[in-house]
Amino acid sequence: MDPDLPPTLTWESPPADLVRVEDPDYPGALARTDRYSLLSAPPVVGVPWQWETMAVPDGWPGDAGLSVTNADLWHARGWRGQGVKVAMFDLQWYGAELDPGVLGDVTTADCWSHPSCELPMDLTVARNGYESGIHGFACADVVRDIAPDVDLYLVRVSGYSTFASAVDWAIRHDIQVVSLSMSFFNESFYDGTGPFERLVAKMAAHHILLVASSGNYQKQHWSGPYVDADQDGRLDFDGSNRLPVQFGAGRKGMYINWDEHWACGGSDLDARIVGADGTLYGDATVRQSKTADSCSPVEHLAAEIPTDGTYYLEILGMRVQGTNLDVDVFTTSGSIPGGVKEDSLTDPGSSPFAFTVAAVRASNYLTNDVEGFSSWGPGRAGTPKPDIAGPDGLSTEPYGGGAFFGTSASTPAVAATVALVLSRYPDLTPQEAATKLQGWAWNPENIPDDPRWGAGKVRLPDPDAESPTGCGSSQGWMGLILPSLGWFRRRARKAPTA
Repeated sequence: MDPDLPPTLTWESPPADLVRVEDPDYPGALARTDRYSLLSAPPVVGVPWQWETMAVPDGWPGDAGLSVTNADLWHARGWRGQGVKVAMFDLQWYGAELDPGVLGDVTTADCWSHPSCELPMDLTVARNGYESGIHGFACADVVRDIAPDVDLYLVRVSGYSTFASAVDWAIRHDIQVVSLSMSFFNESFYDGTGPFERLVAKMAAHHILLVASSGNYQKQHWSGPYVDADQDGRLDFDGSNRLPVQFGAGRKGMYINWDEHWACGGSDLDARIVGADGTLYGDATVRQSKTADSCSPVEHLAAEIPTDGTYYLEILGMRVQGTNLDVDVFTTSGSIPGGVKEDSLTDPGSSPFAFTVAAVRASNYLTNDVEGFSSWGPGRAGTPKPDIAGPDGLSTEPYGGGAFFGTSASTPAVAATVALVLSRYPDLTPQEAATKLQGWAWNPENIPDDPRWGAGKVRLPDPDAESPTGCGSSQGWMGLILPSLGWFRRRARKAPTA
């Protein structure tokens, strides 16, 4: 087992079984929001629909972050997150004999049961199999350890539609910090555009800081141009027309995404997983057409893998518009030897308005490099990503001592540290508190906008220090420059080439 990959994954197949229609009253819906109905299958012909983008948790069971972040020193001075509202958006609040009382007083909100999110969660039963688990509790426990006196809210968010409802709920309830340790795929080209970016910008306009995981996909990602030099109808990759992927046995998934979210239907790509001898184990062949009921420049690929080993992804160009089409590939349940670690961020961490968090092992925190799975920037939006790194390998009540790994663990650690800053400096906005953390970040290499961890590793200054403006040698001020809500640098669009 590669030590830089998780020992287990929380999701082994792409969550492609739910769709959404832009009609909150569509008959037979599993759930409804103010704008959408969620269905278990595409509706009747003639009704526009889209795949519902489901959340994938960015952590797994595996020292609390108090000492490595210097939070204990701030606790001693009375700065414990008091007066700060922190909301945990997650889908896994079920499946363990865990007394929610270990988190102290909390408020719960269920965005699946009602569009308002005002109903409390029933924490005894998971209504859907993919929600079974205690990931959300582990994330909330990290916040309680580092910022014990925050007003803590647990919010059930399972996909894009419920995320949209949760954003409106957070605005109504004057939430200051939202911690999100989940990834979403295929709603954008991860370039700071698309529906998630608009929701994150909406939160920022109301002074709500989304602290988002960068993702755990450094070794599970590939991206590059669509090139077919041998004209056999397949993307060339390294010249073999196949991309090797290592899978364990079982149902496995991949996401194929190309840069036509702004003009879907120009190109149509298919994908398949084959063995070394060409045996087909799974394929994805949705037609992409401007006249179809649903048109998204993505393919959700599921494969039934018989035994552990190396398999191969093939991407077929059924129709390719121009000569400069960019393609992006993720797997949530395997690894890609020789993949591309750069720009392996997911949504909504790719948004310029998110405070995006990488992961560094808590043990030997100050000398460690970023975790070997932690997704890299620099970010296609033109805004450097990630913004900062936090500790993982944390102790929690749900997972045990030193056993919570992934950007799922580092993200609530950073969110809680933002809350400590706000409790000390209550006149700051959450975005200004995040900028302070970047200025204090431990970055002895002094590499600005490092694609591994942005400003560096989150670390509060010693409050008894004479001038708490930095925490390590060669410290520089590398603040989070949040773009204005009316403008930010987007990756330049390329006009199709005939």
